[in-house]
Amino acid sequence: MLAKLHYWWQAKRSSFWFVPAVMVLDAVALATLLITLDVTVELQVVERWPLLFGAGADGARGLLTAVAGSMITVAGVVFSITLVALALASSQYTSRVIRNFMRDRVNQAVLGVFVGIFAYCLVVLRTIRGGDEGGFVPTLAVLGGLLLAFVRPASTTPRPP
Repeated sequence: MLAKLHYWWQAKRSSFWFVPAVMVLDAVALATLLITLDVTVELQVVERWPLLFGAGADGARGLLTAVAGSMITVAGVVFSITLVALALASSQYTSRVIRNFMRDRVNQAVLGVFVGIFAYCLVVLRTIRGGDEGGFVPTLAVLGGLLLAFVRPASTTPRPP
């Protein structure tokens, strides 16, 4: 029984989507943590630094929508072009090229960063309410989304086969 469980864990861990899925869960947990911190702790950051934190609900939505849209677009374009190149390479060489690409942790981390930032922005976007709905803008979480927009993996494109 333990051997089967170990085999199952190794199979899941070596799949292409394991690392990106863990990174997405981490991003959702970070968003939830920052939103909860913003709700429970009254930080007077908006009054201290109005230029940095002073965006209203519409500004925060616009920022997070732009970040989320750009992340999912970059992820889609990068990986579709990479898969076309892999298909051409595997037809000329061997199918092991695709297997090596799928097992490469750098490629998985690149996808995980892009999709994780996208998921983070969606979670934070869900909590923003305008003035008609009671008015809540999680300023720390929005700042986190802005900082994550500037974070790029060490290599923004997957490594070639």
